[in-house]
Amino acid sequence: MGQAAMVAAAFGGTLPPGVTGTNDRCTLIVSNLNSDKVDTDKLFNLFSIYGNIVRIKILRNKPDHALVQMADGLQAELAVHYLKGAMLLGQKLEVNFSKYPSITPAPDAHDYSNSNLNRFNTNVVKNYRHCCAPTKMIHISALPQDITEDAILDHMGEHGTIAKSKLFEASGKTQALVQFESEEEATEALVCKHASKLEGSTIRISFSQMQNI
Repeated sequence: MGQAAMVAAAFGGTLPPGVTGTNDRCTLIVSNLNSDKVDTDKLFNLFSIYGNIVRIKILRNKPDHALVQMADGLQAELAVHYLKGAMLLGQKLEVNFSKYPSITPAPDAHDYSNSNLNRFNTNVVKNYRHCCAPTKMIHISALPQDITEDAILDHMGEHGTIAKSKLFEASGKTQALVQFESEEEATEALVCKHASKLEGSTIRISFSQMQNI
């Protein structure tokens, strides 16, 4: 099965509207960033939902612009599709294909190609299935077995108003759902707290497509 066919199967048989599966441009230009708050790791945490990240570079002469190089053109297409117009740290993102085919290795270009935090190193089909635009609900995994709901709320609460939360076990692993009042608050929590430490565990955060808890 080709990659586009595999992704289409993950989405229920067809690619999302506007995603061709034939794009070969891997590098994106992201603009209208909040240059006071954004950094390469926060961009990695967001864009890695849609594919593996090779490099990210925030432009020195335009600190509200960044280049993001994805592993392949299909993943880049998904990122453009789902993140164009999304709110990140108070700013509405512009996400487009860059004229540059790749980001040249340099001291100011952060290399993520060997990062074990790239989500598509494993469970590729499952990760494609979870691709979606930012939602109000985040799913948290890789939690300590004995974590409390209060500890999770304390860890996430600085990023917005939490409407609901739920701690549960699936396949023998402790997981949580946290619903914020807005997509922007949930996005901030994800970019700031994905891969953060919580009681000794490096937690994983993604958007959930569930409408309610």
